[in-house]
Amino acid sequence: MPTQRKIQIVESLTEKLRRAKATVLVQTQGMSVAEQTEMRKKFRSGGMDFQVVKNTLMRSATHTAETANVDAILVGPTAVVIGYLDEASVAKAVLDYIKTSKTVSLKGGVLGKQMLNPAQLESLSKLPGRDQLRAQALGTVQGPLSTAASLVAAPLRDLVQILHNYAEKQGATA
Repeated sequence: MPTQRKIQIVESLTEKLRRAKATVLVQTQGMSVAEQTEMRKKFRSGGMDFQVVKNTLMRSATHTAETANVDAILVGPTAVVIGYLDEASVAKAVLDYIKTSKTVSLKGGVLGKQMLNPAQLESLSKLPGRDQLRAQALGTVQGPLSTAASLVAAPLRDLVQILHNYAEKQGATA
């Protein structure tokens, strides 16, 4: 029989998973409370949630939220990093943290309804962020447009320069 506290945890986790752009599961065995607190602060500053969760509660939340089935990787101590802003930033942040940590290891992740293995998460982390992709798209569109605008304006600019030079020449001879 689930307790009221466990029901609240599952409901909260379900709501977070439904809002998530991407979710990464890590193994935190051997991590101290201080390290977990540091990790939580780092992820929270990046617009992500970090939560150590019981596997049975995570399993229940993923089934309720109708995300990918992560039952196969829910073995041992599990923590979940949930990102709400950008899919790639979650994977980048977790993998950057794992590079500096000796105790945290990558289990897998969820992107929409797709289960991701550690290799796929690493590939996702190498993608540019959403803002960078927008800037690249804007640059791709803006470059030809600015070239076209300067080509259209060039004859008028040249005519003004010729008239200006002619006016100066006439003023010098008078």
